[in-house]
Order: sequence, then C-alpha cells, then structure tokens
Amino acid sequence: MRILLTVLFIILLAGQISGGETLSREMQVEIIGDYMLVTGQGGLDMTATSHDDADSHPLKCGTPAILNFVTNYDKLDPDLLKSLGVQEISRPTFLTDSVDSPQGLFRVHYTTTGLDALLGGADTARKIADIMDSVYAYLIDTLGYPPPPLDGYEPGGDEKYDIYMRYLGTLFYGQTWTDSIGYPTFKQATSYIEMNSNPTNLANYANRPLDAIRVTAAHEFFHAVQFGIDWGETEDFNSETLQRRYWMEMSSTWVEEEIYDDINDYYSYLDFFFNVPGASLQRFTGGTDLHPYASVVYPIYLSEKYGRDIIRDIWLMCGSMGFGPSFLKAADSAILMASDRTQNWVSAFSEFALWNYLTDERSDLAIKNGSDNSPVTGYSEKEEYPAIPFDKLHTYFKYPVFLQTNANSGESPKVNGAYYFTLNELATALVMHDTIIWVCDSGAGEFPNCTDSTQTRDTTYITEWRYSFTTHIDTFFNVYLSLIDSKVPTLPEPWGMNVIYQFEEEPDSLIVDRFYIPDDAGLKIDLPEHDQYRSMVFILTPATTEHGFYDTLWYRTMLVGYGIGENSVLDSLVNIPAAVLDLYPNPVMVAEMDQPRVTFLLQTGTDSSSFPVAGSPYFSDPATLQIDIYTVAGERVKTISRDDDQADRSSEWRRSGKWSAEWDLKNESGADIAAGVYLVYARLFSKAKRGALLAEDHSKVLVIR
Repeated sequence: MRILLTVLFIILLAGQISGGETLSREMQVEIIGDYMLVTGQGGLDMTATSHDDADSHPLKCGTPAILNFVTNYDKLDPDLLKSLGVQEISRPTFLTDSVDSPQGLFRVHYTTTGLDALLGGADTARKIADIMDSVYAYLIDTLGYPPPPLDGYEPGGDEKYDIYMRYLGTLFYGQTWTDSIGYPTFKQATSYIEMNSNPTNLANYANRPLDAIRVTAAHEFFHAVQFGIDWGETEDFNSETLQRRYWMEMSSTWVEEEIYDDINDYYSYLDFFFNVPGASLQRFTGGTDLHPYASVVYPIYLSEKYGRDIIRDIWLMCGSMGFGPSFLKAADSAILMASDRTQNWVSAFSEFALWNYLTDERSDLAIKNGSDNSPVTGYSEKEEYPAIPFDKLHTYFKYPVFLQTNANSGESPKVNGAYYFTLNELATALVMHDTIIWVCDSGAGEFPNCTDSTQTRDTTYITEWRYSFTTHIDTFFNVYLSLIDSKVPTLPEPWGMNVIYQFEEEPDSLIVDRFYIPDDAGLKIDLPEHDQYRSMVFILTPATTEHGFYDTLWYRTMLVGYGIGENSVLDSLVNIPAAVLDLYPNPVMVAEMDQPRVTFLLQTGTDSSSFPVAGSPYFSDPATLQIDIYTVAGERVKTISRDDDQADRSSEWRRSGKWSAEWDLKNESGADIAAGVYLVYARLFSKAKRGALLAEDHSKVLVIR
C-alpha cells in the first residue's frame, strides 16, 4: 500500500533529506488537503469547475501533491491524519481488464463498469496503448532521454510500465505515483501513472477526449522519465514551505507541446503567467497554483533559442548534481554550453522577458537589437500568446516622475521575475527650467536651416512645443534607475535591463538596447533627441542562479526618475571632426564566427551646436560611405556603398553622428573570399551622390580561415 511504501522510503533515507524538521499544523493541513483532493478523498468538490486562482481551469497534474505527501509523511501528525480521515491508497487493482501496447512497453489497466469505467472501453484502451508507445518512442528514441526504471511491483511487476485509467473528476488530467523511492539508485524512483478515464469532463475536451489523453500521456510519462533521472529535483525539501517542483511541471508541459504541437493545451493556462510578470519563475504556492504550467514559456524559449536538446541537458545535469535544488545552476551551465559561452542564466532571462513583451498585439512589432542590428523574433507562436496587460506595464505620461517600488507598494519583481514600465509621449515631455532651447518657427523651415532660429534660456515650463515649433533642446532626456537599498542583501548577479525605443514616425519600428546593472547600484541613461520616440519601455529582470533568494525579494527598492535637464556630456559632442574610426574584428577568425563579417565605424562630425554636419535626421540628403577593398596585388575585390539612412543606430549614435557599415567577406560576385591580407580604402562623403569628402582612411585587414 502507498502508506507502507512511504514508510519504507523514510527508513531508507532517514537523516539524508528529512532533517528532523517539524511542520506547522497549517502546513500539514495544506499538504494533507492537496493529497486528499488528488486522491478523491475530499478537499475541493471533485465535480467543481471553480477553485482558487484557477476559475474554470483544471488543476492538470496531481503529481506534486502526491510527492509532497510522500516525502513529508514522517513529519505529519498521526492524530491529524486520523482526524481528517486520510485513507491508505494502493494501486487500483480493482481495474480487472488490461491491454498491452503493440511494442510491449506498456500495460493499460481499465474497467468497463462503475464510476471508473473507461469511455470507449477496450477500443479506447488499445488507442491509449498506441499513444503510450508513440510518446515513449519520441522521448526515449528521438530525444534521447533515459527510460524510467522498471517497477518490480506485483502483480504489475514486469517489464511493462503500468497505466491505470481511473475517474479523476473534472480537475485532473493525470498523476504519476512513486513506487520505491531511492531504487535502483539514490536519485531514482520507480513509478506508475493514473490517467482520467473520462476526459470529456475536462474543460475544452468534450468532443476530443483522445487529445486530452495525448497531452496527459506526454506530461505524465515525462514525470516518469524525470523520476529516473532525479526524483528529488525540488526546492525547500527541509523548510517550512511547500516543496516547489516548478521545473518538473513546466518541462512536462513543454513535452506536451513538443510532441503534440497542434493540441496547444497550454494556451488556456498562459494568462496565469502573463498576468503576473513580476512573479518568480520559482513560484509554486500549492496544489491550486497554475503558474508552473503557464511558465512552460521558459522551456519553450530555451528550446526555440538553443534547440530542444537543452531541456534534456538541463535534466541530465540535475541528475549529476547533488541531491536538492539544481535547476537554476544546471540551466545556467546548459545555456553557457549551448551558446558557446556567450550567454548565461542572467542574459538569457533578460532576453526571455523581452520575448514575453512581444506577444499578441505586440507580436508584429519590427524590433531589432541596437548593438548589432539583429532582429528579435520572439516565440514562433507569439501571435497566440496573451499580452502582458496594460496595467502591468506601469505606464507614465508627459511629466517628470520619480517612481519608487518596494515591499509596501507591491510593485517590485520577485527574483527571476520581471518588471515592466513605460514612459509615453516623450515628444511632449516637460522641459525643466533653465534649459537652453533653439526655437524655429515651423513656417520658416526646418532646424537648423531656418532663418529665424533663436536661442533662449527658458525659466518656466515648456510643453508640447513640437506641435507649433521645431525645437532643438541642447540637453539630454535623463532616465535614472537606482537599486540602492542597504536593508536587504544584494544579488550575486547584475540585473538585466532591456530598453525598447518606439519611434514617433514609425510606430511599428523599435530598437532595443540591453544593459546589465550591478545590484545595489544605479544607472543613468542620457537620451538625445527624445522627441523622435513615442515611448520607451524598460524591462528589468533580477535574475540569479541562487535559489535561496526566492523568499527575500520583495526585494530591492527601485527608484526611477526621468526629466530633461542640462548635461555636461553635451560639451563632448561639439565640433567633432569627421573620421573613419575603426574596423573590427581584425584579424577575422572565420572558423570561430557564425556569421563572419567586418564592421566599419564612421563619424560624420558635428557642428558648434552639436548637430551632425551630415546624416542627421534633419537632413534629407544623407551622408554616404564608400569602401573599396583590394587584394595586396591591387585587384579590386568589392565596393561597398552605404547611405546613412540605411544604418540602424542606437540613440546616442544618432546624436553624435556615429554609424556603421559591414562587409560580409564576399567578393562582388557573392563568393567567399580566400584567406589573406586585404587593403581597405574608406571614404565618407557629405551627400549620397558623392558630395564633399568629409574623411578618408586606409587600412589592412587579415582574414584567417
């Protein structure tokens, strides 16, 4: 019986994981209540469709509640168990009929009478056996996971994995039971699966019960595989909180999508992630919390970014690490390997939060990285995902504001969560007093070519100038972010921050820059020409691989302010000479690069008022770069001509007149060039049709293949 097996587990592992701690009566009642609900002994009404935090949504999987009960059994008060009427649960041996799968891997147990009667009887049982073989083939043979250990249980104790079809009500698709924990090795456990014998009572499956069986088979059998790798992959094994098996649940939900891409059961859970962007990925508050299933978007992000094998790699690393919570560090190691050490947990989590912004109505935004002009694509099914709600974007309009978030405000993100805030209508942002402004009547031409431009020092507040005047503010739009708070411990890793700039004239075109801010520190962003932007979206991610910070981050007080004021940096932008600044990398190691190319960095130069002398957004005739590339023998290889308006630059480059162009290491015919030394002659002209020569330079570049 289940209780006897639990006692055996405690004897085998005493002192290794239980630690002798006691649980409060409140915690014991919660653990017992979840277990009774899963096993149909009470708790929530098994025929109900409304429950805590999950109105009309099934609770999906009973496995976490079962494991919580089993692993805490020695800490539960026997008198409390007796008073609540907890009954011993054994394998459902009353299911008298069975069918073996075609490959001989599974035995499906069922009955055709009573409450547990399998809808469709023997015919459905055979279809379920086929589905289980298919799931096994995909997980074990295609994806390369190790098969779960054999159970050795009588009468089911043979080489066939046991599937029991029982009525589980309207709340649960299925659940995976542990048989003998710590067998055949300490981190392994044998298991069997129970699935709902009447899935037509589950929401959305009245007319397609086999689809419910398919996603359940994928989800629960992956739990069986997990038990064969590391059954104890959880947090808070020895604490006065529920054990959080979020990685088990989110990755099992990922397998549903991986094997059965067209069913999309997880769609109905996604609101429980996107509606609470500040919640931690580590969140697992109990048997009715649907956040772990909605968090499937994280393994989806990982597999679409780095390939599906990364999920297996994380699980195998969890299995190779010591007993206890390993997921965060295992994921960090797997990301490092999959990205050739160019990304880690912190940088990947920052990008993950950006992907979560680009869903639903925001999914068609043409967004690019400001640093390398590469596109940010987001999820393959992002159009189907819900959008982060407007009220979770913490939007502010027009006026200078200092936003403070802390524990009392309830706004700060949890560790491994995200915080989004938006500054809107930047074109009409208030200009603080004592700011130097050039004002040009819009009827007289565009600045700086208009004839009646005047310089003023404002002593009031100026609003909405751009609707009646063309203005040039000789200062920067300042955004401050402070994380300083001496009352709480600092994270060992920096915060990630994405800044999305949405253009006023091209509302569907955005550029994103990424920063990393040391915890307990601050950042100041100077944004020139702020009126070219409709909005700025900031995405902050306090991510760490240290799981123990989960309970401490109500966490950092964030102080955010923005406004316009004079800035000494302006002096460095005056009268800058035009120049061909650099080319990089040099030498070019082709074998070490995914997309080998050489980047040329240019400076068009600025005038006494800090405007670029050519190539400014105020000029309709942009500057042009011409690069002629030759072999050392003098044979021309290629000519690159790049207009300034073709270059996507970060905002600070727009103000200073810097921009760039690239050579893809191909000749004029599009063929790859050979290894060797190449001569580069770069010239920068003031106009597209070769106006005045602003700058020229000669250089050599070494290509190594």
